[in-house]
Amino acid sequence: MSPPLNRINSDERLPAQVDVVVIGGGVIGVSAAYHLAKKGLSVALVEKGHVGGEQSSRNWGWCRQQGRAREEIPLAREALRLWEDMQNDAGVDAGFRRTGVLFLTKSKDELAGWERWAAIAREQQVHSTVLTPAEVAERLPGNADKWVGGLHTPSDGRAEPSMAVPALATAARKHGVMIFQGCAARGLETEGGRVSAVVTENGAIRTQSVLLAGGAWSSLFCRRHGIELPIGLVNATACRTTPAPAGACEAPRSTPCAMGAPARSPSGTGAQDRSVSSSGRSTAHRPRCGRR
Repeated sequence: MSPPLNRINSDERLPAQVDVVVIGGGVIGVSAAYHLAKKGLSVALVEKGHVGGEQSSRNWGWCRQQGRAREEIPLAREALRLWEDMQNDAGVDAGFRRTGVLFLTKSKDELAGWERWAAIAREQQVHSTVLTPAEVAERLPGNADKWVGGLHTPSDGRAEPSMAVPALATAARKHGVMIFQGCAARGLETEGGRVSAVVTENGAIRTQSVLLAGGAWSSLFCRRHGIELPIGLVNATACRTTPAPAGACEAPRSTPCAMGAPARSPSGTGAQDRSVSSSGRSTAHRPRCGRR
């Protein structure tokens, strides 16, 4: 069953020509289209299904600096700023909130790795705090588990997967991006060894630049043109519940409720929660208590 998803309308008529055609209506394709249009380029985005209907609405929604490799931290900081700017630009709710992120552990070795990571993060103006067992208990009253500690980054947050990409598409459209859903890209036309058009099931769009953001489908598209594009698949599990009983997921207002054990500790070592996905593969699992 598909996850819930905010739907957007499609534009009606394919343009004859644009500066860039983006193939794929997930978060990468829509974000690229948004920023290209803000730079003044004419952009058409084609999507075989619905915007945000594939992997981009099937994820945990975390927008975090916490636990990132040292080299990734500046990019993660900038991404959080862009999420805020985009949501304001769109004028609709993307479900983005800086609720903070809290990791918990029962491993002293993992906690030591978090302490090392927090020192690195502070050098880059990310103010994460390593929590003692007493501080964890204070933030999670009523929790029966015995944790040796935690890692908390209050400037982190999450975006709601069912809302985020449609909101980003709304912002992109404000800057002139044309969006065509139910319009699969079938291939490319070339002239003189260069791309000259994208052929869709509804017609061709002339262009000299194509951005392929088809996710798992990208390798299939590339093979049509003799290009081998390796794709790595990572299976993970998630569940959706009915609303929890009152108080079951509550904590003090200053405490985030996006929490779990990271798939890989910030130090690159440490324990991880394991579960079995529907495919039968063992995968990292982050339990999360989602409260905006």
